[in-house]
Formats: sequence, C-alpha cells, structure tokens
Amino acid sequence: MDSLSDEIIELLNQKKEAAFEVVFNLYYPRLVYFAKEYVPYEDAKGLVQDAFVTFWEKSPVVLSHSQLQSYLYTLVKNNCLMRLRHEKYEKAYKSEMEIKMQNKVYLSALEQLDTSLTTFQEMEAIIQKTLSELTPKCRKVFLMSRMEGIRNHEIAEELRISVKAVEAHITKALKAFKVSLKDFLPLLTYLLTTNS
Repeated sequence: MDSLSDEIIELLNQKKEAAFEVVFNLYYPRLVYFAKEYVPYEDAKGLVQDAFVTFWEKSPVVLSHSQLQSYLYTLVKNNCLMRLRHEKYEKAYKSEMEIKMQNKVYLSALEQLDTSLTTFQEMEAIIQKTLSELTPKCRKVFLMSRMEGIRNHEIAEELRISVKAVEAHITKALKAFKVSLKDFLPLLTYLLTTNS
C-alpha cells in the first residue's frame, strides 16, 4: 500500500532531489499526524522538518520502503522525545502537575513505541491482508480516500454512488483496520483519521 517504487528508492540513494521530494510529499503529512499525538501541532511540523533535514544530510542507504518508513518514524520519534525531555526540564520549576503528568505519559508512550524495520514490515503485511478481506467496492473507496486523499463527495461522483454509501464503506474499512492494526495505531493516525 503506497509503496515507493524501486526506481524512486534507487534515485533516493543517488541523492536525487526529485526522489527526496516524492518521499517528503508522501511522508511529511503522515509524520506530522504521528508527532502531533505527542507534541503541539506547530512543534510537530518543525520536528518532522528537522527529521527530513537529518535524513537528507546523513543520506543512509535505503534498501526498501519498510526500511525507509522505519528510519523516518524513528527520527521523528527521537526528535519528539528530545523535545519532551527538554520541556520537562524547562518547566521543572513550575508546579503545574497536569503538564508534568501529561509529559510523563507521552514520554513513556514514545519510549515504548517500536519503530523498527520489522514493525513496518509486519504492519505492511497486515494492511495488505486487511485490504484483501474488504469487498472490492469498499477497498476502492478506502484507497481513494486514504491513499489518494480524495474527498468523499468527489469519490461519490466518480463511483456514481451516494456520499452516504462512501461514508459507510469508509466506516466499515476503518473498523476492520482498527481491529487488525490495534498494536500499531500511533504509527497509523493518518490512515485511520476521518477525511470527509
């Protein structure tokens, strides 16, 4: 699902800006969705941009789409951890227990989050299996909505069905994914978020 072609990965390894742009456009919104679960939205955008700068500067050899996902999510995870730890010390002198408790919860959640290559390979396999179990129309609607970013009313027009039918298909798919991907939800916020 949304796998980058071998050609794009090869061009990325050759440090071609066009390939980097493809990766950035695909992953920037997803990574921001992920990061904003732990830090404020504006901070999330900056931390994700920093992760892409690190990725470009370090130019790691990328062998697969899953490896790329693992690398990017790990960079963002680590940036979020650094941001939260810094904030924790910055606000240590304050007596606002709510902020301290919230940061403690976020730090714990992030530290336990697995962004390894194996995780993304396993996740990809579950996504493909879950997709294959959806009806053809439900799968088509879901892919148009989540992978192509098409609005519900536009999907309805293209497929000649009602907006209510589109919403029903998306709801059905979301329920299936929330069950099959329950262990990976923090990494898949973009996939399971309403997009009307």
